[in-house]
Amino acid sequence: MTAATHHVSAPVDRDAVFARWERRLVLIRALRRALPAVMALIALALVGLVTLSALQAPRPVKSDDPIIRMVGARFQGRVEDGRSFLIGAREAARDEREPHRVSLTEPIMVVGAETATPRRLMAKTGVYDERTQLLRLTGDVRIDDGLGNRVATNDTTIDTRTGLAVGQKGIVGDGPVGQVSADSYTVKDKGDRIEFRGRVRTRVNPE
Repeated sequence: MTAATHHVSAPVDRDAVFARWERRLVLIRALRRALPAVMALIALALVGLVTLSALQAPRPVKSDDPIIRMVGARFQGRVEDGRSFLIGAREAARDEREPHRVSLTEPIMVVGAETATPRRLMAKTGVYDERTQLLRLTGDVRIDDGLGNRVATNDTTIDTRTGLAVGQKGIVGDGPVGQVSADSYTVKDKGDRIEFRGRVRTRVNPE
């Protein structure tokens, strides 16, 4: 017979286990107190970084220019007799302080494009008033009535509602009938009638 071997467990040190548990509780309590503080420090650091970046970032330059510029501007409508009109320009500029006035560079106006004899007006510069619907052309103004009559002047104002055109700075005209010059003029009746005033000179071409 062999004798059975019995293993005797070592006695548990309850005081040591309790001490370790106490130390663990103290660490957990310390971490619970420290974690919110650490999170608050991280949040403050992030806010500081964002603020510093915002201060160091280049600030956009504020423009005080109230001018709005447009390329290839177009304005269209109809004259009271039913003909269409189209005003175009290489460039247009609108002042926010006077939004109804538009300055035009190299404007051109076509009246009655849908007809057999459209009238064309062009100039170096112009101003279109959307409130009064008046177009003023200045500088090397050229007018072609579509019938072979051409007019050169330096200033003309067209009422886009009625088609009436008035000029006060001299005019020189040339057409199939002859030539004419005057100090001022008024275009009426869809361009069929032109009234000349002031030092009117004419030359009629022989038939």
